[in-house]
Amino acid sequence: MKMKLKEHNGAITLIVSGTKQQLIITEEDGCFAIEVASMAHNIPAPVSTPAPAPAPAFTPVPAPAPEEEVPHVPPPTDEALFKRLVLLRKSLSTANEVPPYLIFHDKTLHEMVDKMPTDMQAMSHISGVGMAKLEKYGPLFLDVINGAA
Repeated sequence: MKMKLKEHNGAITLIVSGTKQQLIITEEDGCFAIEVASMAHNIPAPVSTPAPAPAPAFTPVPAPAPEEEVPHVPPPTDEALFKRLVLLRKSLSTANEVPPYLIFHDKTLHEMVDKMPTDMQAMSHISGVGMAKLEKYGPLFLDVINGAA
């Protein structure tokens, strides 16, 4: 296979020659023409393709203005109780040398404030309170919750 590149009067032509056919690609003024020519009879069989339309100019679209942020967790109904639960969690995390979220997440504390469990059975239905945490921390958190009731 042979390739030949020609330029003539501003047109660029690429000729790809095989044993029986030539593929001729011509570009002029942003338009392309493809021609397949038979080498045996030297009769071109034109095939044209339109040049792709020029891409539109890029116009940046401004990002939408950020809406007022909605808190991930709704505020507790009893802010004082929530703060006492946070303090208990902090003291337990310090004593156990673990981050507070490993005791309970804020979402779990919010749910405790909203549902106000009064016993271990009710505490077990709080999201984020599994059996291990229920046994280890449940009585301590119930004491704070029941003291607030």
